[in-house]
Amino acid sequence: MKKILFIVFLTFVGFIFSCKNTNSSESTQQKESNSSEGESTENTTNPSTQEKAPTILYAWVDKLRIREQPTTKSEIVEEVKEGTSFTYLNEKTDYKERINLRGTLFNEPWLKIKTEDGKEGWVYGGAVKFYEPVVDANPSPYDACFELKKDGTWAKFNACSEKVRAKQLKNDARYVLENEKEIILTLLTGKKVIFENETASLESDEFLQRDYLQYLPQVGFFVFRNHIYEGGSYSLINNKSGKEIIIQGFPKLSPDAKHLIATNQDLEAAFEFNGIQIFGFPNGRFEKLLEIEMDEMEPHAPIWIDNMTIEITMMPPSFDKETKPKKVKIIMNEKGEWEIKE
Repeated sequence: MKKILFIVFLTFVGFIFSCKNTNSSESTQQKESNSSEGESTENTTNPSTQEKAPTILYAWVDKLRIREQPTTKSEIVEEVKEGTSFTYLNEKTDYKERINLRGTLFNEPWLKIKTEDGKEGWVYGGAVKFYEPVVDANPSPYDACFELKKDGTWAKFNACSEKVRAKQLKNDARYVLENEKEIILTLLTGKKVIFENETASLESDEFLQRDYLQYLPQVGFFVFRNHIYEGGSYSLINNKSGKEIIIQGFPKLSPDAKHLIATNQDLEAAFEFNGIQIFGFPNGRFEKLLEIEMDEMEPHAPIWIDNMTIEITMMPPSFDKETKPKKVKIIMNEKGEWEIKE
């Protein structure tokens, strides 16, 4: 009887240990499985194993040349317009090069990039930015000059303007002939109109000098700058009738040529209009739609973002050292009226 009880006891103890080992094995397998799953989750979310987002660069000058090698003497891969984007390939030259862009001297390296259609090449670092620029939908040949004026570099502004003027006179030679005494315009009708450069007395209001600036065939106007002693204005000359319209600032057309903005800056000398004018053709006739004269800030470098939106840089006069520049927008509302949004 004792033997039987002893055998039963051994059997019971063996059964208990067997169950314990089985649970331990299952537990171990479960832990290993959970651990394996945890490692898999960590690997998929570990930032160090993820690909970094590509760096996008944007051209901020028009007709930017992408070259095969990092030098201005290398073959051109492609020429792109302002605002074009491409991917930076994280390669740049160890050396820097001095290049003048829009009147500003840069000292930057060359950067290797890839275009959207897969072409690789090099661009000059001073010609690109790491953010998307506001691109002018209808740039003027004088834009780079007015950027210099905005920055207060008058000597460079004058030199830039004369260089662009010379090019415009050459391009429009069949319409305009300018000399020290007069400007002779040939209208579309074939008629010639002469505008004299007067040397008037101080009591006279006659113009001292006229400068031909450009031709705007989209709206049928030749553009003059009129210097009247310390002050001045601008003239739009109709290309068919020769009729002259005086405006207060340099004119810049909208992309669809339905509107024109004129801006001028003169808070320091106070000889000229300081503000904004907008013109249009609401009834088929050229009319002034908005005029704002400003007494605290100067409006510079208007950019047509689209046909209904203009961005302007508002600059304080040079004697104001505390006020900071700011960007404002002039927007056409649903009623077709122009209004400033700050």
